[in-house]
Amino acid sequence: MDSRDEADTVQTSIIRSTGFWAPPDVITNAELVASYNAYAARFNEEHSAAIAAGEREAVPFSSTEFIANASGIERRHVLEKSGILDIDHLTPRIPPRGFDDISVQAEFAMRAVTPALEKAGRDGSGIDGVIVASSAQQRNFPGLSCEIQNLIGATGWSFDLTMACASALYGLNIANAMIRSGQARRILVCSPEIMTCINVHSRRDVHFIFGDAASAILVEADDGAPGGWEVLGTHTQNRFSNHLRSDYGFINIAERIVDPDYQPGLDQDGHKVFKDVVSLAPVVARDLMERLELQPDAIRRTWLHQANIRMVDLIAKRILGRDRTPDNAPSILEEYGNTSSSSVVMNFQMNSDDMTAGETGIMCAYGAGYGVGAAAIRKR
Repeated sequence: MDSRDEADTVQTSIIRSTGFWAPPDVITNAELVASYNAYAARFNEEHSAAIAAGEREAVPFSSTEFIANASGIERRHVLEKSGILDIDHLTPRIPPRGFDDISVQAEFAMRAVTPALEKAGRDGSGIDGVIVASSAQQRNFPGLSCEIQNLIGATGWSFDLTMACASALYGLNIANAMIRSGQARRILVCSPEIMTCINVHSRRDVHFIFGDAASAILVEADDGAPGGWEVLGTHTQNRFSNHLRSDYGFINIAERIVDPDYQPGLDQDGHKVFKDVVSLAPVVARDLMERLELQPDAIRRTWLHQANIRMVDLIAKRILGRDRTPDNAPSILEEYGNTSSSSVVMNFQMNSDDMTAGETGIMCAYGAGYGVGAAAIRKR
């Protein structure tokens, strides 16, 4: 799916402002490894006989070197730290809220939505639609977007969507298409990603990957006001794969009736995901560039999803046709880890102020699905 300029296009789509928020609590690699290894040692001791008999597999140990080599991550910001580091739980401690209280994820989203609206000088009364685009929503219904719509005082339409780490750019793609077609003049896309609640911190291959953060994008029809970024075009593409999968969902309750020991979680074949995604993502971005007649040397900067540093290096090189540098493809992995779909918006906001009017960049995000989203934008 894509949206692009057509001869009869009435509206030009503008990214008017963005916002993001990351919680103040931080877990370093050293802290995470100490907790995980304490869990692994206890598990292996408690199940030593079964492990020796070949009936169970030992839990492998982790290290800061392993994490650095696998990802480039040094620390991550998290909504709740103590539960993740508690080897009896290895998951955030988040108290349930009352029926009439603001939900955890809506409150989290508003930390990014509020500054995005304030920077643009807008309030909810002028928002035609709200899209929550994130890897998961904390409940099935009512939609999280409906709750956020109510919180900001908007009265139009809203809906939730999920396409894992590419969700934010899928939301931007839809917002761009609706504005270009005249169906809306102002759309808010927000991505509240509380990924530490999805992650399985007892599995070495994934225990270090995720941090928590929220982002927001305000997309508008061009009203002649200066500033912002013109959305030249967007493009999304999918290819089904089970190599990165989370099985948390409403059917889990029914599944546990049949198998009380069933533990849904996050599973990935990291090597397969790497190979597949670094092949697919640059093709989607290059297809968009070709459609818009943008040559690689015309692209000042790429803002990529922060999956791991090796993916960032290789995908940037394949999009740009030149080696990645901190300038042409900045990384925020070291500080924030993988914050799913919010990462590409965070990266853009943190690394775009130095660009000048007329310069062009590519946003590209990729993740489970597989889903890949790309957007070409130009500073006004």
